Amino acid sequence: MKNIFFTLCLIVFISNIGRAQVFKINRLIVDKETKSPLENVSVSNDIDNSSTNQEGFFVFNSSKNEINFNLLGYNSIKTTFDSIAKKDTIFMESKAFVLDEVLVSNVEPFMKKVYDKMNDNFIKEYTVNFFLRSVLKKEDSIIILQDIQGKRGKYDNSKKPYDIEVVNMRKTSLFEKKNAIDFTLPDFNQFFSPPLPIRENTNFTEVVYNDVDFRKILFEAKEKNSWGQILKGYFIINKNDYTIVEHYISLYDDPDQIPYVKFTLSSTRYRNTKYERFVSYGKNEVLNKYYLKSSKLNTQLEVLRNKEDKKAVYIDFTMDYFITNAISYDKVESNFAVDKDIFKAKFPYSAEFWNNQNQLPLTTELKVFLKKVSQNKDKKKEFEIIGNF
Repeated sequence: MKNIFFTLCLIVFISNIGRAQVFKINRLIVDKETKSPLENVSVSNDIDNSSTNQEGFFVFNSSKNEINFNLLGYNSIKTTFDSIAKKDTIFMESKAFVLDEVLVSNVEPFMKKVYDKMNDNFIKEYTVNFFLRSVLKKEDSIIILQDIQGKRGKYDNSKKPYDIEVVNMRKTSLFEKKNAIDFTLPDFNQFFSPPLPIRENTNFTEVVYNDVDFRKILFEAKEKNSWGQILKGYFIINKNDYTIVEHYISLYDDPDQIPYVKFTLSSTRYRNTKYERFVSYGKNEVLNKYYLKSSKLNTQLEVLRNKEDKKAVYIDFTMDYFITNAISYDKVESNFAVDKDIFKAKFPYSAEFWNNQNQLPLTTELKVFLKKVSQNKDKKKEFEIIGNF
C-alpha cells in the first residue's frame, strides 16, 4: 500500500517524458503573518492548475517553467519552478484593509445587476480535466477514500448539461461488518448543482473585505424553508463586471428541527445535519468569461439504527473538486453516468498514471487510514475491504 499513493516530500525535480520537459514540485503554503496553512490556494500557469489541501500542501506538474499562487484576499505570487526550488515553504501575504468607499446598507440594486448578468458572465460550453476526491467518515473514522481523474464536458443544453469521462481512479474502503450502515454517495448531477438563493427571497448585507476590486456580500433567506431552516452564506463579487467569483452556502442552521427519514426496507432512520458548499470560479482572459474552477461539498448525516436507539451515529462526507488544466474544447468520451453513485464506478488503477498528475496530496489523516487498510486487509471476518489497488 505504501507505494500506491505518492509520498509527500519536499522535493523539486525535472524529468523527461518523451521530448517534453516536465517540472514537478510539492510544497507547503502558509499565511506569512500567522504561519497557518492556507487551503484552496490556486496553483497554476496558463496551461495547468492545482490546489492546496486543508493542510496547505499542493502537488503541481507542468511542462511550463512558470508557477502562480492566487487566493482571494492575498497578494498573488508569480514565479518559476527554478526560483522556489530551494524553498520548502511558500509564504503568502494578506492584503491590507483599505476602505476606498463607504459600505452601502442597501445592496439590492447591485445584487440585481449580479443576477441579471449571471447567465452572460459564464462560459456555456467547454471541456476541462478534473481531480475529484471523495471521503466518507463514520464517527470521525474514515471508511472510504476515492480519487478520480477525469474529463468534464459542459454544454449549453438543459437536458444534457455535461458528460463525464473517468480517465483513471483509485479507491479503497474499510467497513467493520458489525453494525454496518448502508449508504449511497452523491452523483455528479447532485455535486454540480449547488443551490443558489432566490434574489427576491433573500436579504443581502455588505461587509468589509480586504480587496478593493471585490465586494463581499452576506446573504440570508427571508423565510425558513419547509424543514425550518434558513439558507445562509456569502458571495465575493468582482466589482467591475458583477461576476460572482466565490460563494459559500450553508443549508442547515437548526438541524434539530429536521425530521428523520427511513432507509428503504430498514428500520434505520437518518436526517441531514450539515450541508455546506464552497465554489470558486476562474476567468478566461481571451473570452473574458468565467468557469467553475473548484468546488467543495461537506455534509453530515445523523443516523439512528433502530427504533430503540437513542444515541445517533454521525456520517460525514466530503467531496473536493478542482480542474487540472486550462479549459479546452476536446471531445469527452462519456463512460460514466452523471446520475450514478460515484463510488459505484469501476475503473482500473495505474500507479504510473497518478505519479504525473496534479492532485491533492494526502493529509496526515488519510495516510493513517491507508495504513489501517493495509494492516487489516487479511481480516475478512471483521472487515469488508473494497478497492482497486
